[in-house]
This record gives sequence, structure tokens and C-alpha cells, in this order.
Amino acid sequence: MVIWRCTELPCNFPVTTAMVASSLGESCSLQDKLVKGNIFLADYKILEGVPANTINGYQQYIAAPLCLLHLQPSGELVPIAIQLSQCPGPDSPIFLPSDSEWDWILAKTWVRYAEFLVHESVSHLLLTHLIDEAFALATLRQLPMCHPLFKPHLEPLKLSSRIVSP
Repeated sequence: MVIWRCTELPCNFPVTTAMVASSLGESCSLQDKLVKGNIFLADYKILEGVPANTINGYQQYIAAPLCLLHLQPSGELVPIAIQLSQCPGPDSPIFLPSDSEWDWILAKTWVRYAEFLVHESVSHLLLTHLIDEAFALATLRQLPMCHPLFKPHLEPLKLSSRIVSP
């Protein structure tokens, strides 16, 4: 799971109350929000160390961001702090909504990109296609063609495989 309710901040994400005060409201501290269960953390550590491609001689980059989210009274989860790597430091600043408009938009874009990578590689490819393929193969090898599980459950998987195959 990439996102969870946060009761304390990890040591590699040094966000302070002063940094997020404008997002939380001046009357509440970050610690108060953590205790109330209104702070969530999206941690894309799974992407750390994933090799990136080189396209036309340019090395590409994959971020493994940390994103702090605030659950607002309306029920909306809003990002309040983003760090694009797992290691804090001068080369990995924490981006805030109070930063320049484009800095904040680009930081959110990197988080969305990381979410897309995790969704496609883990949630979609692995949990939908690759794991199902093992069951499909076992079904094809072990059950007779007339078995009731054979067609209704494997038909979408076969269609998907036909689309991908040359």
C-alpha cells in the first residue's frame, strides 16, 4: 500500500509545523493533525533504485517521492508537502503549496507520475495480468474444456493476451 494514515512522520521526511502552517491553518499544529488522524503519507519507496531509460542520449529520471496529505473537513485529501526522493538534503528540497506555482505543479506532477508507475506495474500488470496468468495456465492444463470455470473467467484474459501479442 502506497498511502496510509500517518501518526508520526518518518525520519527521512523532515516536515515541520511551520512549513505546513498555511495549509493546515494557523490554529492547528502538524502534531495535532497527526494525533487526530487527518494526515496521510504517500510513500513511493518501491520506486527507489528503479533504473530509468536513456532516450536519444538523455538519461531519464524516476522519482521515489514522499507526499504528505491533509484530510480536509470536506473529505478531500490535499497534498501539503512533497519531497521527490527518499533522502532529505540540499539536493532534495521539500516542496510546499507556498512555493512558486510552477514548482508546486511540477512536484505534484512527479507524484502523479510515481502513482501511475506503481499502479501500472504493481496493481495492474502484476495483480491483474501476471498473477491471473498462472491461474489461467493451471486451469487450461488441469480442467476439462467443459468445466464451468473455464470460459467465463478466462475469456477476458485471453482477449487481453491477443491484443498484446503481435
